[in-house]
Amino acid sequence: MGFCRGCERMKKPGLAFGAGLLALGLATGCGSPGMETGRWETVPVSVSAPEERESESVREIAAAEEEARGEEPGEREIFRYGFSELPTQEERLLYQEILKSLLEREEETELSTLDQELIEPVFTAVMADHPEIFYADGYSCTSYKLGDEVRKLTFTGSYTMDEPEIVRRAGLLEEAVDVWLSDLPTGGDYEKARYLYETLVFHTEYQQGAQDSQNICSVFLNGRSVCQGYAKALQLLCQRAQLPAMLVTGEVNGEGHAWIVAELDGEWYHVDPTWGDASWQQDGQAFDAESAEPAVNYDYFCVTTEQIAKTHEIDTGQRLPDCTAVENNYYRREGCYLEEADPERIAGIFQRAIDRGEDIVRLQCAQDPVYEQVYGFLIEEQGIFTYLPETAGTVAYADNPEQRTFCFWLAP
Repeated sequence: MGFCRGCERMKKPGLAFGAGLLALGLATGCGSPGMETGRWETVPVSVSAPEERESESVREIAAAEEEARGEEPGEREIFRYGFSELPTQEERLLYQEILKSLLEREEETELSTLDQELIEPVFTAVMADHPEIFYADGYSCTSYKLGDEVRKLTFTGSYTMDEPEIVRRAGLLEEAVDVWLSDLPTGGDYEKARYLYETLVFHTEYQQGAQDSQNICSVFLNGRSVCQGYAKALQLLCQRAQLPAMLVTGEVNGEGHAWIVAELDGEWYHVDPTWGDASWQQDGQAFDAESAEPAVNYDYFCVTTEQIAKTHEIDTGQRLPDCTAVENNYYRREGCYLEEADPERIAGIFQRAIDRGEDIVRLQCAQDPVYEQVYGFLIEEQGIFTYLPETAGTVAYADNPEQRTFCFWLAP
């Protein structure tokens, strides 16, 4: 993930490095962030099949979802990517039935399908779309058969807490989310997404074994979580800000991991808030960038599928958008993206940061050769000191070769 190093101004050629691993709040050790698989039970039916029930319409089920969120029917409609990618009407109706069952905690829900193979992928799509269902960790299904013929399937959610506790926490979560959204900027999608990303990082501490770490309670109620909690919390915040978002699961270095894809200005991007929560270390000591305020890593904020695939392996079978847009990538939007190793452009980026009173300068290079040239000039040749005050004798920095980024801390 790169290294945090100290660079000293030297009179003789060469640099002395105090190297230490860049300590990102990684999800290694998160474990598998996926939901539990369903449990099946088969019940023989010794009488004639039950009368076919009339399925509730999608409109009625959607109204139930709005009511569960405390909204008036038709007040708003949030785009759900998982639902939109289901290929058949049968699967979409099943999605709505499972969603209603989970939202209303129905004891047993008769399903409109008899195809057992559809249950797990549709349940996964529901959970990927709905982070507000914080109390479900799986499901059970019962197959009713007459001889060898399946005549009915029923679905029951598996919950981690009882109904009074669900209601109590739901109220606390609504209050917390409202506070987090109270300062949401009125600008465009990028400004909203960046605010939510930064707010999550500043208010959450990565902690293995955190309570409720697999759901949004860990973030909004406890302030401590792992990758699944980070991802679901950001997903919920984006959805409340009218930015469509979906949970993504996969692996990093062989460990289960979770992040999201979000839609900004009609284009989809990968966003990993866990890897955005960075704590930097130098020579084994915590580096205080600004009065102990935590740093934010933007290397995985609004990136393409190609970029995220350098470090993240997406679980197979997920229906995800192909994220190719770059317009809302942090480095491009903030004017610190280098198409070439241009010393004058680098000087302008540093001077702008100094004029604004910022304590960190960030750069991203378009291609590997550009990264290598910038690294050679700024670090190996100590060109970094060209852009710093004469009194600056050292500078702390981090670089990420995979994403071709640099981060320099400016001394106060």
